[in-house]
Amino acid sequence: MTGRRRWTKIAGAAVLAAALLAGCTGGAPNGRLTFVSYGKGAYQDGQQAAFLEPFEKRSGLKITVDGPSDNAKLRAMVEAGKVTWDVMDTDAFIAREQCGKLLEKIDVGALRDSFPPGTLSDCGVPTALFGLAFLYNEKTYGARPPTTLADFFDPAKFPGKRVIYAKDPAIGLYESALLADGVEPANLYPLDTGRALRAYDRIRPELILAQTYGQQQQAMVDNQADMALVVSARAYSVLKAGGLHWRAVQTKVPVTWDVLVVPKGSRNADHAKDLIRFASQPEQGAKFAELSGAGAANVRAEPALDDLRKRVDVLSKDRAGDQVLIDAQWWTENYQRMVREWAAWQSG
Repeated sequence: MTGRRRWTKIAGAAVLAAALLAGCTGGAPNGRLTFVSYGKGAYQDGQQAAFLEPFEKRSGLKITVDGPSDNAKLRAMVEAGKVTWDVMDTDAFIAREQCGKLLEKIDVGALRDSFPPGTLSDCGVPTALFGLAFLYNEKTYGARPPTTLADFFDPAKFPGKRVIYAKDPAIGLYESALLADGVEPANLYPLDTGRALRAYDRIRPELILAQTYGQQQQAMVDNQADMALVVSARAYSVLKAGGLHWRAVQTKVPVTWDVLVVPKGSRNADHAKDLIRFASQPEQGAKFAELSGAGAANVRAEPALDDLRKRVDVLSKDRAGDQVLIDAQWWTENYQRMVREWAAWQSG
């Protein structure tokens, strides 16, 4: 799975562009596409098998996979007029913030109603869903496990170490705290950040603030933690790595997503958009979900999940009532402020 990446303002973009792109020239249409993802692993391997290789066979185009996905490098390329990427997997926020500026608009045609409401934007087509799942260590709680999201924030009733991926608050961390505190999904936005942080204050002595997904996963597998708020694809990785003592709580789940975008100035924009429309079909989405551990973005996809995936699957149709989609537009407008506030709380 990807780490969650977010758009950051980059000062001195012209200098960065020169450093990154010295000696490069923009490519011309030549029967090739460059697809940008996050490096070797289940997520990128799933993309390759589910839609990149089939699209190569279908179209006759050659696809080169590059990476890692980097919003700053994207900006540098576009501003320098030397774009060598054609399709990029990135966060939903940049697709909204930079639509028509750094990114091309994409017409998905008949696929327009194939995604969860609010996830499709003019320049970003959803490709993977991620739920922030609440898991508990069966070795710790035995026959008396937590049953609601509120239990994660109740150290008196459920003592024990809690681990979160603390690098990026936009994966649903604020939403989880507010839902646990009794806020109805329809009333989440604008986020009451003070209320959310007070919920985390209650468990601060027991909180492990992992700065990478790998650190969080290791803490879970090695029994250093008793509870976790963990991105669903990473929850699957925990089980695959031997953490079979972890169980999911059926409760409210904030849901985020990645999108596929086309950089402004791509010489292969038409082919790139064809690839995105192909990747967004139900069959391709289902296969990608099966291989990657992420959720299929197309609501008509029906992935066949193995038993481990089923144990931590928070994105299935029968869990639809628990899924709370984040408000991507609100986060687009407030992300920089939220990052500063979250960082200040961590260091305070």
